[in-house]
Amino acid sequence: MDLDPGQPLCEGANPPMAYSTTQALNIQPPVGTPRKRLRIAIAGGSRAPERARSWIESAASWLPRELESTLLLLTCELVNNAVRHGGAAEDQVIELELSALEGGRVRVQVSDPGVGFEHSPRDAPLDEEGGWGLVLIESMAESWGVEQEDRTRVWFELAPQDD
Repeated sequence: MDLDPGQPLCEGANPPMAYSTTQALNIQPPVGTPRKRLRIAIAGGSRAPERARSWIESAASWLPRELESTLLLLTCELVNNAVRHGGAAEDQVIELELSALEGGRVRVQVSDPGVGFEHSPRDAPLDEEGGWGLVLIESMAESWGVEQEDRTRVWFELAPQDD
């Protein structure tokens, strides 16, 4: 079954974890070419952060522990935002991409069907619940950004800590 990330799934169909295992994990790269990018498409809805966490835990196991923990936290924040603010319901797709960059850096990109947003610094009181996801990303990521075309893409990059 081929899935189009821009189209809703059929009524009653189970949400996909990926288009296909081979496509999601890039299992068969050309000989001699290091695997630099992993992708998966998961169903939106309330279980999307759990699905993303499960995938990241297996896909990023090669990273140093602290970098993997930060990657996991920030990715789950973006997936949660894709559901809450991007409107990624159970019948829609959230795309995740994990890339290995030069110098041990990693980049994660999360895309959703939302209309995008203009980021403005948080001005809510410190004791107010919710709305801390992008604050975490701003403070923990080396860089991050938002791109809007047919889907909204939010990305961040992390660098390993110097010893």
